[in-house]
Amino acid sequence: SFPISKPLYGNGFTVYRTLDDIPIDRTQISEKIKNHTFDLIVFSDIFRQYDYLNQYWPYLKKENTIICDGEDAPAMFPYRSLFFKKLYYWNMPKPHRRFLYFKREWTKKTIKKRWYSVPPSIFCGKALTPKNLRPVSFSIPKEKIVKKMPYKTKLFPNHIVDQEISKKINGQSQYVFHNEHDYYSDLQSAKFGITTKRGGWDCMRHYEIAANGTVICFKSLEEKPATCSPHGLTRENCISYQNYEDLMTKINALSPEDYKVLQKKSIQWIKQNTTRVRANQILNNFYKAQGQTDFKGLVS
Repeated sequence: SFPISKPLYGNGFTVYRTLDDIPIDRTQISEKIKNHTFDLIVFSDIFRQYDYLNQYWPYLKKENTIICDGEDAPAMFPYRSLFFKKLYYWNMPKPHRRFLYFKREWTKKTIKKRWYSVPPSIFCGKALTPKNLRPVSFSIPKEKIVKKMPYKTKLFPNHIVDQEISKKINGQSQYVFHNEHDYYSDLQSAKFGITTKRGGWDCMRHYEIAANGTVICFKSLEEKPATCSPHGLTRENCISYQNYEDLMTKINALSPEDYKVLQKKSIQWIKQNTTRVRANQILNNFYKAQGQTDFKGLVS
């Protein structure tokens, strides 16, 4: 592994610099979009690519466009409060009205914000949900998942984001590793990894813990809305806890056999959350919305 410059988000672990370069013509993109050269156009981060959306709006169709929204904030584009303060954004195209819109941080606030915070949260259910809204979540490259269960030498890793737990066991709540190899090795040596909701409910930490053969301990997981990622985490493949005492009570109640079952089901969960699986899910949703049922998935 190589050292990563500090300004890179998350120290560049797990997903940065993992794609193989392929020979492809990346010139004259605008002309190609206008000439409908591409079968599919994916806006991977709509909150940072809205200028492109505005620029190419006349050439985008529901049959060739996907919108991805990975923001920690629950509001869809352009319904965040900061956009209401500038007249420039008031007439911005509303992508969810025309295209499938994949949202990661999807809560009742997502629907409430869509209706300019007018309806009470109790009414922000299916009836007011935009028909093009779809769930999505983070994922992890398959090659980052351990091939066999690592040998465990301690209960918790050094990096613990829950400050209460960190103080109790003398862990570090801030980043303590400067390269991915050391970070992964530390996770692999621990039986349990701690994660919590921070900016949003989903983050790469969940996937990194599971991918390294470590059982996820997720603070207040049961409070996460079902529509919000991460999806598929249950008491069968992770531990939900409220505080240090609750966590240790649940850990101490596990037999060695119970732990192995949790660990095995955790690995099963992470294998259903690889980048390829996620891409297939997005494309399957897209083609199904177009009435196509013959999508066989990405070539391995």
